[in-house]
Amino acid sequence: MRKSNIAAVLTSFVLVASSLMSVTPSGAVGTKLYSGKEWKKILSEAKGQTVNWYMWGGGAKINTYVNDYLGEEAKKYGITLNQVKLNATPEAVNKVLGEKQAGNDKNGSVDLIWINGNNFATGVQADIWHCDWSTKLPNTKYVNWNSSAVNQDFGLPVNGCESPWATASSGVVYDSKYVKKSDLASAAAFTAWVKKNPGKFTYPAPPDFNGSMTVRRFFYQANGGYDQFLGKFEQAKFDSAMTKTASLLNEIEPYLWRKGATYPATIGDVQKLFATGEISAYLDYGARNAFVEVDNGLYPDSTRVGVFGDGMIGNLSYVTIPYNSPRKAGAQVIANLMLAPQAQMKLQTDGIVGLPAINMNTTPISGAYRSLPISKHSLSPTKLAKKANPEISADWVNAIDSAWKDKVQK
Repeated sequence: MRKSNIAAVLTSFVLVASSLMSVTPSGAVGTKLYSGKEWKKILSEAKGQTVNWYMWGGGAKINTYVNDYLGEEAKKYGITLNQVKLNATPEAVNKVLGEKQAGNDKNGSVDLIWINGNNFATGVQADIWHCDWSTKLPNTKYVNWNSSAVNQDFGLPVNGCESPWATASSGVVYDSKYVKKSDLASAAAFTAWVKKNPGKFTYPAPPDFNGSMTVRRFFYQANGGYDQFLGKFEQAKFDSAMTKTASLLNEIEPYLWRKGATYPATIGDVQKLFATGEISAYLDYGARNAFVEVDNGLYPDSTRVGVFGDGMIGNLSYVTIPYNSPRKAGAQVIANLMLAPQAQMKLQTDGIVGLPAINMNTTPISGAYRSLPISKHSLSPTKLAKKANPEISADWVNAIDSAWKDKVQK
């Protein structure tokens, strides 16, 4: 991996992202951290518990991080971390919903979920989340809960019901032998490249997290941007916007991998297509970490990461605790470990997922973070932060995913 000094770059990133990650004395809006006595009680209750973390299990790097790193850290507190691998987040949410319908309000099987905005909204509507805990964790002092980018998830107030894990800023992973930087000048320029290079691009079928994001990016392109969709969901506006989006997506469908006759099920499937050279570009929330696959010999040395000149999409990854988990104490300890500066640093050094969910510049290891190298196969945090447009609300997201199945996938 080629290294360069990025102290100045990361300092710039901290300034760019300060509204998202800056720390306040209390660490949260109108709340206080757990007192020493309260946290000791939680640690005592957590000892001996096995925490069942339901999460997407399609990423080898993430799975290793969860089991070999977080799992070992959890053992120090007498906690066993059990990763339950999913193909998609709704599987976990539906399991909790099923338990609630069956009257199982105290002995649920799910203790922690890696959640995304629209599925979090589903749980809020069904009242299945344990709340009033995430803003009190000891390590939440590094998180700025005063920022709407943090205290809202896809436009929905977090209300202490979920804890941030990483900042996800999407980018384009591409093979520079076949894709030029000018092809990423805008989403429209990239669409033109797709048409000129049949079979070399595809995306996962929604509701896959990255597939949903990719469709939303085309949704923005087809409708001149995202600003008009940041407010409350409007059916008439959506119908018109989705008609334009479907027209664009159906127009490029014959130029996709396998002529769009089928769509990969997960981002992991798409990554395999890139690794074998079947496709030359894809959109990914974890794009910046593509250098790990190059270092491991899976991706070609010509792999690069870029962003559209007119912006990408960014958000935060969270974890949440179901209301009926009997192991809430253990789940909170795990969530707190995930926010530890060392754990956030490892996300970066090992190329696990996204960018830090905390302000590393305020931690004891800020110097080491600022000295991290940037691979030639990656992209600086500054560029990702500048191009990460906000998410629209879960109502819009769910409507887009559903309409995609009816109007595009068919």
